[in-house]
Amino acid sequence: MSSRPIDSLLIDDENEDKFWRNGVSPKRVLQVLDNPHLLVNNRARRRAPLLLIGYDHGGACLAIPIEPTHQPGLWRPVTAWPCKPREQDILKERSSK
Repeated sequence: MSSRPIDSLLIDDENEDKFWRNGVSPKRVLQVLDNPHLLVNNRARRRAPLLLIGYDHGGACLAIPIEPTHQPGLWRPVTAWPCKPREQDILKERSSK
């Protein structure tokens, strides 16, 4: 798990299109930062080194692979999707500690 701060997420046309293809709006992606969330290392050899897992305002779990930008605290989501059962389990397990 990473302790690097995430102050904001950079949304652009490319990642917004990927969100929508997975049934997730950019608004919901941004909501994750306002709710319980965590960062874990993403799977090996992926474009985004970290996976942000958290809840939107409606309580839905989202998984968001993120990559750093040149600005500290600003991260760029590569895509986003509703959590798979394992991702949701990780969030519940680590949030209860």
